[in-house]
Amino acid sequence: MKTLQKTSLLVCVTILVMFGSIGIISYWPAISKWLETSQATGAEQTGADPFSYDPPLPSYVKDLHPVYKIQAELHTSEAKITGKMTVEFDNPQTADLRLYVYDYLWNKMTVKSIRYKDKPLAFERGLSTVKLANPLGAEMRGTLAIEFENPVPRRGTRFGVKDDIWTLTTWYPMLGAQNQQGKWYDPPQRVDFGDPFVYHYANYDVSFVSPKGYNWVSSWGRGSTKAVEGSKQLIRYEGKKLLNFALVGSPLYHVETIQMGPNLSVDIASVDKGNIQRIKTIAESVFPTYNDWYGPLPYPHVAIAETSTGTTYAMEYANLAIFKRDMYQRNLIDHWLPHEIAHLWWYNSVATLEASHGWLDEGLVELSVYHYLQNRYGAQSASTLLDEYNRDARRLQERYPNGSLDKPLQKFATEEEFHWTWYSKGALLFDHLRKQIGDDAYKRFLHRVQQNYHGSVIGAEHLDQALGQTLQGEAKYFVYATKKPNREGLGAVQLEPYITTIINNMSFYPSIPARATGGTVYLPLRELGEKMGLAISWDQEKQMIRVRGNGREVFVKERERFAIRDGQKLDLGHPLTEIKERTMVPLSFFADVFEWDTDYNPAEKTVKIQTRKASGKVAETK
Repeated sequence: MKTLQKTSLLVCVTILVMFGSIGIISYWPAISKWLETSQATGAEQTGADPFSYDPPLPSYVKDLHPVYKIQAELHTSEAKITGKMTVEFDNPQTADLRLYVYDYLWNKMTVKSIRYKDKPLAFERGLSTVKLANPLGAEMRGTLAIEFENPVPRRGTRFGVKDDIWTLTTWYPMLGAQNQQGKWYDPPQRVDFGDPFVYHYANYDVSFVSPKGYNWVSSWGRGSTKAVEGSKQLIRYEGKKLLNFALVGSPLYHVETIQMGPNLSVDIASVDKGNIQRIKTIAESVFPTYNDWYGPLPYPHVAIAETSTGTTYAMEYANLAIFKRDMYQRNLIDHWLPHEIAHLWWYNSVATLEASHGWLDEGLVELSVYHYLQNRYGAQSASTLLDEYNRDARRLQERYPNGSLDKPLQKFATEEEFHWTWYSKGALLFDHLRKQIGDDAYKRFLHRVQQNYHGSVIGAEHLDQALGQTLQGEAKYFVYATKKPNREGLGAVQLEPYITTIINNMSFYPSIPARATGGTVYLPLRELGEKMGLAISWDQEKQMIRVRGNGREVFVKERERFAIRDGQKLDLGHPLTEIKERTMVPLSFFADVFEWDTDYNPAEKTVKIQTRKASGKVAETK
């Protein structure tokens, strides 16, 4: 057994290792009542939070801690941005470095030069990437200096200008993103819908020059403005932990700032003062609703920008909710503005790989609209929206039965399949969970996701882990549901509940919690055994685990249901198993083999083991 040969140091380190695979699963209804009672019983026990050392899973993007310093100027007459920037980051220890350039094939950004320590570097420009040899050598961190020029399309595109409203998104070169194994992501191929960009959270110091009189909203508030020569203004922004940095501005804009609680200001920009009041009314209903469901935004500034007619429908960028003026027709703003505001939590505060896991943020923000409608207008309005989602899901089953939620963006046959999958079925995925576990548990789950994964890029397994932490067990829902074909529906939440272990009237929280599986309670042998005074080792000759204590010498083998105690074979009733490379024994191992008093309470999900005798002494080992 590898694990039984590991040092005590390694055992300590593994306390920080994440919980992972699940054994036999119990369905949620069987344990929902216990969650209520466990709140009360937990108050009577001592010790640490049993789930506090279950660390968040790693982000899909390895954090190189980038810091941008950008000096840029918008030349309105020429419709272009010129800029100089530095980006400082951890050395990725790769042979090459990558920058992402998210421009249009018909409107190319020019990277004019890249320098390291004042030395020019050769680079190769691809479709969406710039590649260069890594000059950092043995340095822990390094800084690239980049000069660029970017023409602004004179049209209503994601990045462009129309009717003197400038939407400046993905307007500068960005440091590339790696997975946790150090492999660079290739930016996915773009299609006519969706946003497949891969981003890297970073800190920003941006100095932006524009003509005097332009009003801007940005990913970090209004900034600090000063006049510069040539009838220009310089605005400086200093932002922290941003997915990207974007600005929307116009000489025609009116901007009103409202305070949503003590820690969040919302800038609202429109060319029409009357529209600002309409936007404000929606915002004053939306933000409290989403704060309740998801927790407060961990940013001090966000903005809402109204663009002109005929521009991109609606967009989300870091701390920015953007929509076109056409949405006032048929009151579309009452759906799509709450949708885009929800992206401030889902996409912005917590991100995902949009090309492959776009169901995560789009599903959550579509269900957010349901919460907004319910809070503002009542249950009937909200139910009407859910009915639409269900109709779309039925169409999806009929027309695209083999598709699934985790289908990549580039694989959708049509835009309707894309929309019905990520938006409608995605919303139902989360609503299906909410209905199974209840509103309170669902809110705790999403609060936990925000707390655990702010500034991270996540997927289905991250959600399952947060769900398990919320429900106090190992959960299976998102990974399975997102892979199931459309014809099969979504499936039920499955949970293997954790069991609180109490030794001699004191709670003990092993790194792999005890759990009810296969008709018994399984407990980690080494951690619990050593806590109770047992000596555990690997017998090379017998190829078995040797356990000594309480006047006994016992040999057991993994996946077998028998123990040899003092030469006699005993039936444990259940076989030993292994979870995350830890040997787990059934409760009978301590009850029948070592003859300690044990008590398992399935209603409260607790197991008590008493090793002390009346005198208070623990049996000595041989």
